[in-house]
Amino acid sequence: MKKNRYIILLGALALMTVSACIKEDSTSNATYQKQYLQLWIDTYHPGVSQNSDGLYILEDIPGTGSAIEWGENDDYVYADVTIRTLDGTISSSTDIKLAQQLGTYDKKNGVYYGPRFYKIGEGSSYAGVDALYNGMNLGGTRTAVIPSWMITTSRYNTQQEYLNNLPSNSSHLIYTVRPRMQCEDPTMVELDSLKKYVTAHYGDLASISYKDDEAADGTFYFISDLTNADMGEEESEPTKRTSTTTATINYTGRLLNGQVFDTTVEKVAKDAGIYNASKTYSPVSITFAEKWSEISMGGSTSLIDGFKGALFQMNYPGEKATALFTSTHGYGETGDTQTNKIPGYSPLIFEFELVTVSDLE
Repeated sequence: MKKNRYIILLGALALMTVSACIKEDSTSNATYQKQYLQLWIDTYHPGVSQNSDGLYILEDIPGTGSAIEWGENDDYVYADVTIRTLDGTISSSTDIKLAQQLGTYDKKNGVYYGPRFYKIGEGSSYAGVDALYNGMNLGGTRTAVIPSWMITTSRYNTQQEYLNNLPSNSSHLIYTVRPRMQCEDPTMVELDSLKKYVTAHYGDLASISYKDDEAADGTFYFISDLTNADMGEEESEPTKRTSTTTATINYTGRLLNGQVFDTTVEKVAKDAGIYNASKTYSPVSITFAEKWSEISMGGSTSLIDGFKGALFQMNYPGEKATALFTSTHGYGETGDTQTNKIPGYSPLIFEFELVTVSDLE
């Protein structure tokens, strides 16, 4: 055991020494990058050679699903992805177990862990990433070193052409991927997921549209506790808000898997494990408007469409409602990149309570 450790330490020392010499004597960054990577492979993964796609495969566990196909339509993979630098530093990962092991798991802030949709193909993903998926079956796991010259969204015919066009700021990366699904259009996948969820929890609830110029298309659902209520005679009907009413609301936002990413309710936050002592949990102020798009919260109309569209359906103090909608009404293909709570192409569920209403008719 000590002998092996001694060899590794010597190898690391040689790697640092020789790489310094390579960098000093080389006439191009491409030469340095190529020689450094080969030295790293020889030191830490002796016997591993570059495959025909230009990668160094470190681990390959076959999947039992269908083979990943390359064509004009199957442009997305739904996968778990972890990215490391050669020194082992993890730059990003969707793996919740890995995050827990490393102590970086951030449940308190509602960070999402799990597979995501990734667009593949020229102009969308790195050439090395596409090469990594090549020959894989769904459900398999593959780890490989992607050379720095293949960290590019451009495509070339030979490794030498990639080297000739090496980006100046690129570096070698270690990718671990586990593809779970391949599809042409993630919006159709989430549409199907949302429909199944609605059917399971709300039966034959029909979708609606809050936009005057668009018909219901199965992407937005809304149900209120007053939806099927008998409001009685007109004179006994509860007082309704006006188009410019100021109100306070409670809300809770969830992913379809039940994960809470935001709430104004303290108990919900504690139960979900995202409670923050520095945050005030209380109803927030909103202002209605004649148009759904002009509804504001805290003076800002910069709210996702589905949130405003759902509030526009609510009218009475004490009313509670639930809205379910696809990412076309939410955070779209990118997700919420500021908080990392909501991945791209995610259907959302919002639960609302219209707590107080002023300026009543």
